[in-house]
Amino acid sequence: MTLVFDAANARFDQYVLLLIPAAALLVTLFNAMRGRRKWALIMGGVTTLLFLIAFVLPVADYRHVRAALTDGSAKTIEGVISQHKRETTKSWTGSSRAAGGVSSFSSYTTHTSEQFFVGRTWFWLCVGGFPSGASFTNAKDPPLPLRDGMRVRVTYFNDPWNGEETRILKFEIDESPAGAKAPPVAAAVAPTGASASLPAGSTLPADFDAFWTRFSRAAAGGDRAGVKALIRFPFLFAGTPLDAGRFDSIWMGIFPEPIRPCFRTAVPVRDGDAWSVSCGAYVYVFAKGATGWQFTDFAADPEG
Repeated sequence: MTLVFDAANARFDQYVLLLIPAAALLVTLFNAMRGRRKWALIMGGVTTLLFLIAFVLPVADYRHVRAALTDGSAKTIEGVISQHKRETTKSWTGSSRAAGGVSSFSSYTTHTSEQFFVGRTWFWLCVGGFPSGASFTNAKDPPLPLRDGMRVRVTYFNDPWNGEETRILKFEIDESPAGAKAPPVAAAVAPTGASASLPAGSTLPADFDAFWTRFSRAAAGGDRAGVKALIRFPFLFAGTPLDAGRFDSIWMGIFPEPIRPCFRTAVPVRDGDAWSVSCGAYVYVFAKGATGWQFTDFAADPEG
């Protein structure tokens, strides 16, 4: 895993914002020196407000987020990204009008957000939308190119200051060939067989049909134990062989809740001596061994 963001290493770099209340303070002093007591009081209040917004709030947020690394509220999840979406919306804020009532220009504000699932956990990022840069919002230019099928490890906490919103403390990505883009299923499972879907009117082989019925029902129904019993271990995931003790990583990583309903309607496809099922960018491969049919391989195609 490659570390791309860590709140522990995030620097507070918003001191430049002190220029805003500093400018207001100069105006306050100028009015006080000229004997304009009313305006001095008004600008004094404005200066205090700007200082709170531009400096005190960001500092408090920065320390609050970093404290989550050590106070026991941080949680970590590892798996592949699914249902990724990044979008920028434009909101009209007003316009000016020239002679005759014709608009001479319109004013807009833009807001960028990004969302995705890792396992069952949903992340929504308001890009650059927090007082400090202590949490990951993918606000760099250019942004980190997240995509479906990318394997990541995310450390996060639910922020009580922001309505329990999920904030990312540490973000790691798998840049290995297996994590960045899984190899073609046929090459990994059945190098000599040609992939072909089941002919119309045909039925699955009886033994695989029985297996598929058990597996699809377990996967669609969220039956972790049922799926675990039908996996061949060690299971190769993102280049790492995982034994039965690491099943939780497999479950959260490649059986996210939004994907599971697909197993109710997915149609197995013959792939040499194996069978495979596609659900979005995910491909699940089943092969027959000494103990019968098992779930043996997985691929995630970011372009699928």
